[in-house]
Parts: sequence; structure tokens; C-alpha cells
Amino acid sequence: MPPSLNVFWKELLSFFRDRRTVFNQIVFPLLLMPVFMFGPAYLVARLSSQAAAEVQRVAVAGAPNELLRELERAGLRPLPDPDPQGAVREGRADAGLRYRRGRVEVYLALAQGGMKAEVLKGRIDRALERYRAALVARRLRAAGLDESVLRPFRVAYTDVSPPQAQGAGELGFLVPMMLLMFVLTGAMPVVNDATAGEKERGTLEVLLAVPASPVALLLGKAGAAMVAALISTASGVGGLLLGGWLLLRYGGDLALEGGGGPGLAFHLGPQVLAVALVTGVLFAAFAVGVMTLLGIFAKGYREAQTYMGFLYMVLVLPAVLMGMASSFLEPGPLYYLIPVAGPMMLLDAVLRAKADLAAYLLAWGSTLAYAAGALALAAWAFGREEVVYRN
Repeated sequence: MPPSLNVFWKELLSFFRDRRTVFNQIVFPLLLMPVFMFGPAYLVARLSSQAAAEVQRVAVAGAPNELLRELERAGLRPLPDPDPQGAVREGRADAGLRYRRGRVEVYLALAQGGMKAEVLKGRIDRALERYRAALVARRLRAAGLDESVLRPFRVAYTDVSPPQAQGAGELGFLVPMMLLMFVLTGAMPVVNDATAGEKERGTLEVLLAVPASPVALLLGKAGAAMVAALISTASGVGGLLLGGWLLLRYGGDLALEGGGGPGLAFHLGPQVLAVALVTGVLFAAFAVGVMTLLGIFAKGYREAQTYMGFLYMVLVLPAVLMGMASSFLEPGPLYYLIPVAGPMMLLDAVLRAKADLAAYLLAWGSTLAYAAGALALAAWAFGREEVVYRN
């Protein structure tokens, strides 16, 4: 068996022998992602629904009976009070409303009430809008006019995005960022153990004494790190898809766009998954090359972890910022040549059905070139004694 394969199996077996690492890199993402990505949003949606169903108290002063009836229709309980503002401050009411001389003043503890106060504000707004519409209709009829004069046309919105873009939903932007983070977190423990870890244990010198070139040894270590990164990424993306399926299956209208909920669920077609696979492999090769270079230069495991943490911040933060601004960007060809950002922008373009052949070639070709360069630098460093033995 070639020396590179021997080293590959050695590092991969070390990875799978550590049960904590296997759980953290494979099992934990699959179990955690549905809860982490969909649990908070699902909980917020449920709490919003419960708040909307709750009968809340509104201290009212000077409001006509018709407005009081609209407040009751909105699920609110109007309570007569000469000082509605004081009632809210003292906790006697959830909101206050004063009606005088054609002016409505609403009192809410928005800074203290948080989301519940926002839900209450929306209910009061709807009640006031219905009361305003009734007043306008009555005055129009008194003037001999029809209500339709205020609605000369109707507006209908139709989403003409391709089915692939619609299937991505509001959470499609998470896929590039999750791919990036899981590749990095999956490769880090293997790279650290295979480089700085072996330095501390004193086994790296023994490994370098075998009749094999440093390049072959490095390729074996890098290959094991790539496999670990891809397994961790597959587990994380699988957990993301599992969460979307569970929400569609059990979440009801909370998972649907336009269904009164936040539009949490999404599904990815085979084209997106295929592009994500190729992009993940190329990015994993680049990330492993950079990490291996840093791990070889590190004097020990702790120093390597410091380098990896800094690398994680350098790579992830720009990707997160770009993901947040992706809908405002129209990337040109040169954007796809940017390390890390290029493949992330390609995935985003594929999710939005905007990717063309040039985007694929530039993003994948540049990432492959960066990966080859990073691995070449790591191989060069691995063959220099002043670097390998600098601890």
C-alpha cells in the first residue's frame, strides 16, 4: 500500500476512535441542526400565535362605542379609565388609548414588552384601521359617493422566480454559510492532531523517518482531514434538511410562505445538492491546505488552536456579511475569483437560479487553484526541518 494511503488510514482511524470527536462532528450536527435552526423561529411563531389569541386589556378614554366594538373584535378588552397612560405605567392595563377631537393617542410599553407588545400594537392598529374604514365609508355614502372611489385598482403580486429559487425559501442563504462552517469545524480536530498534536507526542519524527516523501505523508494527512470535513458537512446539511422536513410535516402553516408564518421551511433540489457537493470538496481542499500549513508552523496543539480560531474568524465573518448582503449584490465575474467568497457566492447564485457557466468555471477553477497552492505551501513547509522541529 502506498505510504500516503497508510497515513490516510492511520489519521482516519484516529478520528473514528475518538468517540467524543465522532459525536461532536457527526451525530451532534444531525441532532442539533433541526433544533438550532428551526427551534427558535418555531418557538417565536408559536408564542406570537399565543399572544395573538390572548385577550389583552386596553385602558380607554373618550373612545366612541363603535371603536370599542372594533377593539373587542380584535380580541382586546377595553376598560374605561380617565388616565390610560398611567394605567399602562402602573400595570393596570396592557395598553392605553385616548380619543379626543379626532386624534387617537396609543400608549404602549414597547421597550419593556418586546414581542408581546408588538403583537398588541398590531391588534390595536387593525382595530383602528377597521374603525377608520367604517367612518370613511359612512361619510362617502352621506356625500352620495361609492366606497370604490378610494380603490380605483387592486394589486396582485405573483412570484415569477424559478421553482428552484422559490424552493430555497427564506432560509436558503444558510446553506453556503453552513457549508463553510461545517467544513472548517470538521477538518480542524484532524489537522491539529495530525500536525501539532504529533509534534507534542513526539511521533512526527518517527513518521518522517519512514521511506516516503514528505509530500506523500502530507497528502495522507490532508486526505483524512478532507474526509472528516466532508462527513461533518454532510451531517450538518442533513440536519438542516431534516429540520425543514420536520417543520413542513408538523409545523403546519408556520412553515409556509404567505401562510401567516415566517416561511421557515425550504427544500433543495438535486442540482443544488450536486453543486454543494462539488463546492464543498473544493473548499475543503483549500481549507485543509491552509490549516495544515498553520498546524505545521505551530509549536504545539494549543498554538495551533489559536491559529485555527483566528482563521475561522477571518473566513467566516466575511462570508456571513456577504450572505446578509447577497440579495443586494449583483456579482460580476471577478467576484467569483475571491477566495472563500467566490464559492459561497456561487452557491447563493445557484439557489437563486442566477448562476451561469462562467460562474461555475471561475468559482470552481479559482478554488481548485487556491487549494493546490495551499497544499503546495504546506508540502514545502512539511519538508523543511526548521519548520517541522521548531517546537
